[in-house]
Parts: sequence; C-alpha cells; structure tokens
Amino acid sequence: MTSAGAPAGVASTVGVIVNPHAGKDIRRLVSAAGHTSDAVKIGIMRRAVAGAFEQGVDRVLMSTDTHHLAERAVQDLDGTVEFVDGPQTGSHLDTVAAAREMWKQDAGAVIALGGDGTCRDVATGWPEIPLIAISTGTNNVYPSTVDGTTAGVAAALIAQNRSWLDDGVRGSKRVVVHIDDPASDNVLDECALVEAALIDTAFVGARAVADPNSIRWVVAAIAEPASTGLSSIAGRIHPIGHADDGGVLLRLGPAATRRVRVPLAPGNFATLDVESVEPLPLSTPIALPGGGVLAYDGERNTPVARAALITVSIDRSGPRLIDVDATLRRAAADQRFDLDLNFQSDAVRRDHDGH
Repeated sequence: MTSAGAPAGVASTVGVIVNPHAGKDIRRLVSAAGHTSDAVKIGIMRRAVAGAFEQGVDRVLMSTDTHHLAERAVQDLDGTVEFVDGPQTGSHLDTVAAAREMWKQDAGAVIALGGDGTCRDVATGWPEIPLIAISTGTNNVYPSTVDGTTAGVAAALIAQNRSWLDDGVRGSKRVVVHIDDPASDNVLDECALVEAALIDTAFVGARAVADPNSIRWVVAAIAEPASTGLSSIAGRIHPIGHADDGGVLLRLGPAATRRVRVPLAPGNFATLDVESVEPLPLSTPIALPGGGVLAYDGERNTPVARAALITVSIDRSGPRLIDVDATLRRAAADQRFDLDLNFQSDAVRRDHDGH
C-alpha cells in the first residue's frame, strides 16, 4: 500500500505543546511526587524538534508559554520553527488554545509534554488530535515515557504519511460527563481521558484530591494496577487498559463490600471502602448522583448541586494516540531510514579527505 503524505500544497508539520506547570503542583507538598524541572522539559523538546527535522519534516509549530520554554528549547536549531501565539494566561487555557491553533494549521502530529490533566486540555482544544503524549506530570496514566528524539522522528513520519493513522489507530477512550442543573438552568458537557469522580466537598480549592473519605464514585476509562491516583482504585479491583473497550464504575462509601489499599498520590497510600463495582460498556450512559465537586483526571474542576442530573458514558472519540514503536518499525520495514548508497554528505567527504 502506498501511503499518502501531507495534503497537496500543505507542508508536513509537527506540533509541540508543553505545560510549564506540569509536575510542579501542590501534591509535592503532601506526597513524594517527583519534580519535573524546566531544564528537563527544555531538553525533551529540543530532542523532539531535532528528531522531527532529522526525519525531514517541513516545519515545527511550538506553543508559547509564560516560562519561555519553547524559545529556549529551539535556540540555534536549524529548521523552520513557528511559535503559536496564545492567551498567555499561565493556566490550562494556554494548552487548550495551542492545540486548537495547531488543528487550524493542519499539524500532522503533535507531541505534548505533561500529565493526565495536560492531555485532557490538549484534547479539549482538538478532540481527535494525532498525539504523542510524553509524561512530565504528576499523574501519568494517559501519557507514557518516550525519548524526545524518538518521539520527534515518529511524529515526523506520521506528518509525512498521514494514511498510517488510518491503519489500526483508533481514537482513545474518553469519559463523557453531561451535567444538567435544573436549579440554575446550567447544562455542561465535560470529558476526561482517564477518570471522572465525584468528590464530597464544596470547593474546588487546590484541585488535587487529598481526602480519600471524600470520594463518592469513580468512572474510569483506563485503570491499570500500576497507576497512581484516582484510577488506581479501579486498577486494583477491575483493571481496564488503553486498548480495552468500555470502563468501570466504582461507588464508595460506608456500606463496603471490599476494602482496598491504593496509592492516591506518589508514595502515599490510603484505604478505601468500595460499595460496588460495575463494568461499563462503550456508549452506555449511566445516571449518577451529584452534590460535591467533579474531578477530571485527578483534578477537581466543576461544583455540582445535589439536585443536578449527571449522566456519564465512555466512548472512543478521544485523541488518536500514535504508537511510537509501531511507527518506527513500519518505517524500518519500508526502509525510510536508508540513504542512497551513492550519497555522501559533506561531513563524510571531509572525513574521507582528511580535512
């Protein structure tokens, strides 16, 4: 099969988005969570951009941020780099805006640095984004550890061969939350990439979920036993992987049928009382109670009244996660890394001539 490249007249484009605040939040004060420094993020981005240009991508779009990480990452690199202007709020809105702008500019693949919350913000800006998610956050269930160089090469290959995305790459799962509050006439639609949960508290506060006794229910689309955070509750009772269809609903409270120890934060374990465990098939909505704050991907976000009508389901309309290993294997099989045997670079000639 011959793979199509970028659309005619459109430059092959890779986007890079960084959340400067990922891996630095308040959970470092109450847990053993690691710190992802600016220098680490700059290094990952620099390697990613170098890898993309090495593979021959035409241009790289970079998100701007209040810490100027992108500008520092590409200093003195050869290649066409364009910076995507954003609102510069220093909040998640910058990530949302960057993803939306890269969608408008027809990026063939995007590399995002952050945790689960960052990936959710990226998906809010571009729901079906072709994505390589590199973990640099606190909760890293959705993104994975990928070398920046390798990520850049894989992103360039996808940007140059867009039909590869159609060969077995499904949209990743989302937890879709519909909120109808009759008292205020507010109707909201929210989503999460890992889990949504109801926390019995009146305030969003610092966003992190710290009190295990305040968790009322959790709907998880991804629940791995090795995870940390809210999804680890389901992961240690009813594991669900990225590729598995459907998800799981846990109800928590005093009428426990199971009691489980889980790492709600890195290095911090808690005991939780689980009342029920219910598998959720894809596209099957379920009504759940309100009265508290809804948390998405580990971060408290939306206060909901007790009378609010909440419907939750799981679908596959999320980002198209790029399998980096599979992409590189396909490129190797297609000899995409080979050079013409008669080709010699200037550097090789200089070495051969002894200059």
